[in-house]
Parts: sequence; C-alpha cells; structure tokens
Amino acid sequence: MERRYLAGLVVALVAIGVVVIIVSPLGPSVSGPSGTAEEYPAGAGPDHINFTALREDGANVSHTPREYWDSYAIVYTEPTDRRRIEGDYYVNARTGEVLGDRWRDARVYRNGSTYAFVQPADAIQDQQREDYENDPEFVYHDATDAYYKYDSQYLSGLETTNIGTHPTVAESYTWTALDRTTHHGVPVINYRVTGTRSEDSGAPSPAKGILRLGAEDGIVYAYELTLRDDGEFFERTYEVRPAPFPDHEWVETARAVAGENATAEDRA
Repeated sequence: MERRYLAGLVVALVAIGVVVIIVSPLGPSVSGPSGTAEEYPAGAGPDHINFTALREDGANVSHTPREYWDSYAIVYTEPTDRRRIEGDYYVNARTGEVLGDRWRDARVYRNGSTYAFVQPADAIQDQQREDYENDPEFVYHDATDAYYKYDSQYLSGLETTNIGTHPTVAESYTWTALDRTTHHGVPVINYRVTGTRSEDSGAPSPAKGILRLGAEDGIVYAYELTLRDDGEFFERTYEVRPAPFPDHEWVETARAVAGENATAEDRA
C-alpha cells in the first residue's frame, strides 16, 4: 500500500516538473526586458535609446506602420504658447496618400507627384494674406474663401511637411526600459524618462514621461512627457495609431481652381 502511494507521489512530482519546464520559458517574454541585445532594436537597450542609431535601419513612421494598418494617424499635442512642431498627419497605407493638418487650419496633401495645399483666408493675418496674393503659385477661390496650390508634377520630397520629426522632442532626454506590451497590436517596449541628455541642452526638465518604442522596428509609436520650465509644468504627447484616412474633397477643388487660373492666364 505504501509503495503504491509512493509511486503515485513520484508520478505527480514528475508531472509538475514537466509543467514547470514547459511554462517557465514563457516568463521573460511576458515580463519586462531581460536585457539581452537581441531583444532590442538597433540603437536601443535596457538603459538607453540612441535615436540617431534607430534611423540607421531605414524604418520610418511614414512607411513602416503601413505593414500593420490600412491607414493611420500621426498626432501630436503641445501648448499653443510653446509650439515647436507643426502638424498632425494621416497616411493611407493602400494608396500612399499623405494628408497633413497644419497650423491656422491649413491642410497639405501628397500622393506620388501630386501635391495640393489649402489655406482658409479667415485663419490668417493680413500680412500673410498679402504674401499669398503676391505668390503666383497660390490661387484665391472666392466661393470657399481660401487660397489653393496644386501641382501634378511635384517632384520634391516631403520637406514641405514635417512628418516624422515629432519624436525629436524625446531625443533631448534619457530613457530606461520598464516592460513590454503592444500598441494597437504592434510589439513595443515601454521606457521611462530619467533626465536630460546634457545639462546645457536648454531642454525643459522632465517631471515624468513614458515612451513606446517598436520592439522590432525601432519606431517611436507614442510618448507622454510632462516638462517643467521656470516652475511651470506643461505636456507634450505624441502617438502613431490606426485611424481612417480623412475626406479630402478640397484636393479636387484645388485642382479645379488651379486649372481655371491656368486657363485664364493663357487667355490673357
């Protein structure tokens, strides 16, 4: 009888041991970063982010997230009296279209060699209105009270927008890895802000902050920064997330207005 109980106990202990062996390797992948270099994108580690090195792999926010979402937004918030970076952007992963919401209600559109821009007149100052009127590339449309620009053979790069420059705010600070999670399905590493990169950088002191770095592609997918400057606290936030591509009927208006203007000039 005792031998039978002893045999049963041995079998139970062996079974428990097998379960431990099977389950235990899952632990490190669920918990925080283990610190091995293979688990971090090039340029990042458990106690640092080298933002310059992150870009060496060629991954960028205007292209790489298209692998995950049909369309997405690149959104940024900051105090109006401390504006540093202009614009939120939307990307259509299927067509390659890029649409930006910029200051003073202006919008910019790019699709291949097609470029369009609209600036509502009621959102600009008198001096700016004069600048638009004196620039032959812009056409005023009375029916919509806006200035338009349209170019179907625009061969320059995306320098007319600042898409992808938003993470430069985070580059002024040092970061330490906390744990791993997903950001709308994308594997990311959560980092906590620990200080500024140099005391003479002129950057406001960080009070608190979290940054989400793509674990596989090294892209900054989000951050929230609370900063302190001259005793005043303010916030800057940034996020890349799936979102519908906005309606952009105004692009057709820009094309039509530009075409009418070209025809009028030819007749003159």
